[in-house]
Amino acid sequence: MIRTPRLAHWVLTAAVLLAACETPSAPSATTLTVRGAASSPVAASAVLAASPSPLDSVTVLTGAPSSITIRMYALWISQQADCSAPELVQTYGTVGQDKDFVENPVLFSGTPADGTYPCVMFQMSDVLRMKPATSFGACVAGMEYSGDIYRDGESDWKNVDLNPIVGHGTDAAPLDDHVTIFFARDTAAVLARGVSTHQLVPLGSDLIVPGQSTFYMDAHEAVQTDGTNCGLEPPHVSFQ
Repeated sequence: MIRTPRLAHWVLTAAVLLAACETPSAPSATTLTVRGAASSPVAASAVLAASPSPLDSVTVLTGAPSSITIRMYALWISQQADCSAPELVQTYGTVGQDKDFVENPVLFSGTPADGTYPCVMFQMSDVLRMKPATSFGACVAGMEYSGDIYRDGESDWKNVDLNPIVGHGTDAAPLDDHVTIFFARDTAAVLARGVSTHQLVPLGSDLIVPGQSTFYMDAHEAVQTDGTNCGLEPPHVSFQ
């Protein structure tokens, strides 16, 4: 199995283009919807420092997935620059809910208070799963392959309450850790609270409620093979 780099080694982007929603007719109406998508238009990007990939010296082929799935657990948003006082938008409990980004799913929806939110926090599985759309190299169409982005020996990530998250598993034997990804306008303020840089993504502009946004995972070449192994190419991630 090709080693999937830690999230911090991905080329990460975050930009929110806000789509105005009609004023809800009743207090119970959904005021925020976040969708997922497996492709993304070009957007302004923020590149985090990355270590060389172990495949940098290996010739690899890439292709498209027929599915790319992440188990989602909960969504929080915060009106504070440092992501404190998070407000829960929706939770799927400890079981979670699988979301196939190729199907453009609704990831989360809810009725948070109207306002401006400079911080968005996803609780999700650290195991990413994909199926190649075609067979090539060592990749077999329709077969599911998994990659673990937070592994044995890693313990620098925090949850929304800043409690440590301990990593488990490897790509060869993935284990589901409930990790939190922070998208923030003021990354310095979030880092100052003790959040790891490896789980922090710059947010291009505030999230506005009521509104709608899409969490893109640009996975058009997410499948990769070196002829012996088949795995997941680190996708570009953005909010739009």
